[in-house]
Amino acid sequence: MSNVLIIDDDGGVCRTLEVLIRQNGHASISAATLERGLAVIARESVDLVLLDVHLPDGNGLEIIPLITQSASKPEIIIMTGQGDPDGAELAIHSGAWDYIEKSASPKAMALRFTRVLDYRAHKNA
Repeated sequence: MSNVLIIDDDGGVCRTLEVLIRQNGHASISAATLERGLAVIARESVDLVLLDVHLPDGNGLEIIPLITQSASKPEIIIMTGQGDPDGAELAIHSGAWDYIEKSASPKAMALRFTRVLDYRAHKNA
C-alpha cells in the first residue's frame, strides 16, 4: 500500500481522487494549500503527490523542487483544470512524472497513478 497526498483546493476533486485511490488499495490524504501539503510531506512518508497548479497560496509548479528534495522523495503528478504546454514542459523538467488535466476520466487517472506507483515500487525494491 502506498501513501498518496492530494494537494488541491477543490474539495470535490479531492473526494473523488481519495475514493479512486482507496479503491486501488492505497491510502490518501488531502491538503487544500501548498503550506498544508508541505507540512504533510515533512511529517509523513509520501509515495506520490497529486499536485494542483493553481492554489490559494501559490503555484504548485514552484514547489516541485521542495517536494522532490523531501525525505520520502515522492513522485509527482501535476493536475490542472486547463492544459498549458509551457506549464507541462516546466513540470516535467522540474521533476514531475506527468501533467494531466482534471477532466481526465477516473480510469485514465487511475492508470496514471498506478503506473507511477508501480515504477516507484520497482525503483525502491
